[in-house]
Amino acid sequence: MVLKCSLIAGIAGLTVLAACVAPDKAEICAPSMSDLQAIGSHNSYKLAIPPNELALLQAQALEWAIALDYAHIPLQDQLDLGMRQIELDVFHDPDGGLFSDPLAPKLVGNSFDATDLEKPGFKVLHVQDVDPRSSCELFVQCLNEIKSWSEINPDHAPLLIMLNAKQAPIELPGATVPLAFDGAAFDALDAEIRSVFSDEALITPDDVRANASTLRDAVLTNGWPNLAAARGKVFFALDEGPDVVEVYRRGQTSLQGLVIFVNSSDVEADDAAYFTLNDPIAQGEEISARVRKGFMVRTRADADTQEARTGDNTRLNAALTSGAQYISTDYYQPRLEWSDYAVQLPGGDVVRTNPLSRCTIQ
Repeated sequence: MVLKCSLIAGIAGLTVLAACVAPDKAEICAPSMSDLQAIGSHNSYKLAIPPNELALLQAQALEWAIALDYAHIPLQDQLDLGMRQIELDVFHDPDGGLFSDPLAPKLVGNSFDATDLEKPGFKVLHVQDVDPRSSCELFVQCLNEIKSWSEINPDHAPLLIMLNAKQAPIELPGATVPLAFDGAAFDALDAEIRSVFSDEALITPDDVRANASTLRDAVLTNGWPNLAAARGKVFFALDEGPDVVEVYRRGQTSLQGLVIFVNSSDVEADDAAYFTLNDPIAQGEEISARVRKGFMVRTRADADTQEARTGDNTRLNAALTSGAQYISTDYYQPRLEWSDYAVQLPGGDVVRTNPLSRCTIQ
């Protein structure tokens, strides 16, 4: 039986139960974490490029400069505003100092505080040498900020923390060449996550798979954890292509013992649970089909500053109706010198019933 469900808001926007209306009676059901829809932020750590550095970039690569002209408030402030997905770009820097002397500030004579970048450990920044400023330069610093907020707001809906493993060089003379992510680097990344979040605070692939033969089978048969059990917790997803995902798996086809879900190569893969499908217009039907099967999907409401500059809601509306559980934006607050474009759920809720959700009677 397919039931129509409406969420009942709880503490700090957490949705705890849903009223499911069958043709002949109303019942109470407990939705899973995949029955929700929430807003998140894209490159959540990113600070603004100073005007003189942006002008230099505009003179050399105008399209790139336009796309990079956005910034975010601190992570905890975003979470206070209702963001339930955070995105962090991580660079491998086990010895420290690899990214501590970026080119752009030097070229225009700007000061640059590299204190945290000198320390060993994974770094969080957008583009080495060109767009290096971050509200939390150390990966563990970003995680601790999220953890502290989560502990103060223990009933929040599950937070998705998306990760990009940045290792690509850029075509700029003298630019820093990032270190590659190999199996040892991903071991260290998992370890840094576990150094901040306890097992009780995490939702891992093992938690979802439980006794099923594969992670995919678990999602299709049993679904994601019940929302009531998932509240106050975080889960991680690696937003990378098949080659990097293969390295992260380290031979574990269903991510056994690993911390991070992966952007699966296809719906038939053993590790299929989460997908990044960033274009809700071109990929809207694909997003909806995967959500209906029970998979978790993240999409984007805007990209490269274009929607904010024009006030165009087409992509946002497609994202909302697609059923993607997490919708990412750079504009949870409008940039009013351009337009009043801003992304929020209808009614301003922190989370809502996913438009494609189905509830089973308890």
